[in-house]
Amino acid sequence: MFSDHWVFIVILLLIALVVFGPKRLPELGQSLGRALNEFRSATHFPAADASSATTIGQAPAQPPVPANSGQAAAPAPEVVVEPAPGPSESQG
Repeated sequence: MFSDHWVFIVILLLIALVVFGPKRLPELGQSLGRALNEFRSATHFPAADASSATTIGQAPAQPPVPANSGQAAAPAPEVVVEPAPGPSESQG
């Protein structure tokens, strides 16, 4: 059952060699290895990272409030929205 799998691997490697070329194939293998390594390290939390991770019941940290410079904040401008004319008003 598993004896024919090496043929598929060889075919896939030949297709990759034709598509990407011999100069680009080592770069792709290296970037794939780095991506897998980063994924593994992200999925396995070390003890230091696990203690600082946010738990479900814990509230997120609030951003710092800027200090008031002694000046009052300008009031927000008032926005007036006029209703659009209805069908009977526009025909006059």
